[in-house]
Amino acid sequence: MSNFIRLICGGDRLSRISKTITNITKNISKKYKKKIVILDFGCGSMEISKKLEKKSFVKKIIGTDVFNFKFKTKKMQYMQSAKVFKKNSKYKFDIVIAIDVLHHIGVMDSQKILIKLSKSSKYIIVKDHFEYGFFSRHLLRFVDFYANYAYGVNIPKRYFDKSLWARVVKKSQLKEILRINNFQQHDGLFNLILNKKHHFISVLKNEKN
Repeated sequence: MSNFIRLICGGDRLSRISKTITNITKNISKKYKKKIVILDFGCGSMEISKKLEKKSFVKKIIGTDVFNFKFKTKKMQYMQSAKVFKKNSKYKFDIVIAIDVLHHIGVMDSQKILIKLSKSSKYIIVKDHFEYGFFSRHLLRFVDFYANYAYGVNIPKRYFDKSLWARVVKKSQLKEILRINNFQQHDGLFNLILNKKHHFISVLKNEKN
């Protein structure tokens, strides 16, 4: 029922995100002239990874989250986060994607997460939200609750604003090489409720790696 409502109201979030992430990852693959290995951080059910898996420039995708389940195909594998990030981990990636996950961890803790991710990868692609004051924040919280209440996901008390995001990137010692502001994630009614100014995509580069 929830998926049906999303469909008729323009709430399909995967199509545009997947297309944009695909284009960015493809360009990185072309730059280095090799197939890429991707970490899908906070992957959930790996829906975006399943779309990336079909691309010829993708060598392997590891999805990681806190859940305990098994999933493996020829190019994809799920692992719990603790295994991927254990001390002296052998896992190295070309790109990490973090799609609408940092705000659930906590925007004030996101710096630590980005530093951790940058130790395993040269590029980090972040899709997240910007808030614009009290009303905007609680609108985001309402939409997050609607989207995630069935999964027991933490609903954040605040989100990034543009100045906070800039500080987080700087403190993480990463360089933002691309930002897509006003990213239109939804169509129809969903876009009217939560319009594109609330969504952004950022490509971060670890120039030391």
